[in-house]
Amino acid sequence: MRAAVLVVALVMVGACTPLCSSAPNATVPTQNLVFSGAVSGTLTNATTDCTVYAGQKQANFELDGVLDGKQVTFHIQVNGFTGPATYPVGSILDGAGEIRSQIGDLIADSATGAGTVTVNKDGKSGSVTADLGNGVHVEGTWACDKVATG
Repeated sequence: MRAAVLVVALVMVGACTPLCSSAPNATVPTQNLVFSGAVSGTLTNATTDCTVYAGQKQANFELDGVLDGKQVTFHIQVNGFTGPATYPVGSILDGAGEIRSQIGDLIADSATGAGTVTVNKDGKSGSVTADLGNGVHVEGTWACDKVATG
């Protein structure tokens, strides 16, 4: 009798797993951001928090992950955002794309003339090439799992 109850319980758990699981079904987008200079390595996995504020013409793409054992926050903010395009990367005073990043204790932000950031046609992925503060260079592709509107 115990064996029959155990078999029924296992079948019920197995049938429930695809429907009852709390794990999201969405796939996490792959990042390919190559850092060189004061820090080096490739960011390939990250959680994302991405929002477009159409009324303010601003887009924010944040990636949080680990690079060479150090916590990374990589934030792209595009001021004057009008949709998919290539934007210059500079400082917050330039009114264009700006990158703020922290890799462990190292802060590496963009300055005037730092490079470019491209937002692809899907509006949630793109590429970047930029020289950041503290001798850090970043180049590669990024992607958000979704983009919210604000």
